Amino acid sequence: MDAPEEIKSRLDIAELIGEYLPLKPAGSGAFKTLCPFHQEKTPSFYVSRTRQTWHCFGCDEGGDVFTFVEKLEGMEFREALEFLAQKVGVTLPKFDGQKASYKKRVYEVNDLAMRYFRSALASLPQAEQARVYLKKRGVDDLTADLFGLGYAPNSWDSLANALLKKNITSEEMLQAGLVGKREQGTGVYDRFRDRLMFPIADVHGNIVGFTGRILNDQNKEAKYVNTPETQAYRKSAVLYGLDKAKGAIRSTDLAVIVEGNMDVIASHQFEVLPVVASSGTALTAEQLTLLKRFTKNLAIAFDQDNAGKAATLRGLDLARGQDFNIKIISLPPELGKDPDDVIRKDPEIWKKAIENAESIMDWIYKNAFRDRNARKPEDKKLIAKDVLEEVLRIADPIERDHWVKKLAADLNTGEHAIREALDRVVSSKKPGAARKVNRQPKVGSPDTGSPEKNEANAFQAKLSTDMRMERRVLASIIARDGLFLPSFEEFGLESGDFRSKDLEMLYETLKKAYNSGEFSNQALGAGHTIRPPVHLQPEEAKIFDAIAFIAEREFAGMTVGEIKSEQKQGIEQLKSRHSKRLRTSIEEEMREAERLGDEEKIRKLLKRFEDLT
Repeated sequence: MDAPEEIKSRLDIAELIGEYLPLKPAGSGAFKTLCPFHQEKTPSFYVSRTRQTWHCFGCDEGGDVFTFVEKLEGMEFREALEFLAQKVGVTLPKFDGQKASYKKRVYEVNDLAMRYFRSALASLPQAEQARVYLKKRGVDDLTADLFGLGYAPNSWDSLANALLKKNITSEEMLQAGLVGKREQGTGVYDRFRDRLMFPIADVHGNIVGFTGRILNDQNKEAKYVNTPETQAYRKSAVLYGLDKAKGAIRSTDLAVIVEGNMDVIASHQFEVLPVVASSGTALTAEQLTLLKRFTKNLAIAFDQDNAGKAATLRGLDLARGQDFNIKIISLPPELGKDPDDVIRKDPEIWKKAIENAESIMDWIYKNAFRDRNARKPEDKKLIAKDVLEEVLRIADPIERDHWVKKLAADLNTGEHAIREALDRVVSSKKPGAARKVNRQPKVGSPDTGSPEKNEANAFQAKLSTDMRMERRVLASIIARDGLFLPSFEEFGLESGDFRSKDLEMLYETLKKAYNSGEFSNQALGAGHTIRPPVHLQPEEAKIFDAIAFIAEREFAGMTVGEIKSEQKQGIEQLKSRHSKRLRTSIEEEMREAERLGDEEKIRKLLKRFEDLT
């Protein structure tokens, strides 16, 4: 048994996926939940314990434990293999160092650097200032160890020399961004010197880079120095603390976004766990994609300075574009300018601030009036501009009307003036901007048909009627043992009756497997579909799995006789549609033959047409 198969034999896919998503029973050995890979309101993501597979009928993704981890965690196959092997205690064959992935080597080098910085913080006399700084900020030893905080000595080569002793080459240090090339002569120099070191981990806990903070604020050097962009580290693609917060984010269904690393560290020390930092930048599309794996709800804490507010506001457009639900956390300005300051004074105030987070509209409305005089015409214009730009984003006309009336009352201005100002905001936008704002569906708009069909089967709705029918027919054939033979012996189904080439090829493959006796020895439990042939190609296996989920969902609770009856009707429709397509094709060929005066071809086509009818 090779390593992937051994890992599969030790893992139950339902238990693995259940660690990430709340699963609900959906029949014998099956479970369903909301798909983590696309937005939906009704579950279309199914897990089969029997086949150890998963499939989403909303986005048509599917696979096994490896594809699930690859897709959800953003891993390559080798990374998923190593992740799951470690989880179940399977030892993988060792790779030649020269063949090891570039990223993995960077992770190893960074991990050694983190250990060096940790040791320096604990033991070097010159690290006393760093230890005093952490004590002053209230960081205890357990938290410092959890986040791997360290100290970079005030030396040009201490880290480089330490890593050389660990058989790390200068080139590998350069690739990790830990050192720079000397401008004169040869060799490298330490990038981080006399700084408190914050390791930066990706969502899986791999150390991808570092942030170094100066210990003397009077120093004229940059307050923070980050690892430069490498193959393993891009600032826009990581969120500080996500590796530690993701479990809490998933369980609370909320991600609290702060600006600084110390905000995250202080929050975790006082058991406020679903907190991550954007590291002083506006939220990027990549960061939001990471967060979407765990929640669609964000609570964002502004720094009290204008730069912090501006950076966060820039990120809100992207977040709303990805359908996040966003609230804003307001902190008492007298207690400090960021969450770390507030937490050090009273952690309960921070917890309450998160609980009392406001909607974006409420927050913007309140802040539009801050430090402005609503009786002065110039301030009125500024207040209206700030508020109405947000009002413009509201799709629901009743909610939009509420804010227009409220603004008119609070500014002691006529509603017609506010509506005119709103029109000017619309016209000031680029062409099409207003239309984009209002594309969201209205809240409470009526659904048509069953939610299970309309939402859980979003992808299915895009399929042609022929494709849906063909999938259902094939599902009826594999739904139970004993239903394959009637499909061709009693009802005359042929692979050519399928319009879909993929389904035609799959049926032909299944028929060959049946004729070779591969299905005859399957000991199946009641209500279980037939198992796929072992020699299916990967794409065929994916399609078979999707069809098997349809069979389990559509024919649950039905007897073999009832399914056979549906199969008969489905095949009759399939053959009728195939015959109609053939007749249409013959008619077209006849018209062309008549145009060319080809009597012989016309006679042959007429014979084919009569045979069909």
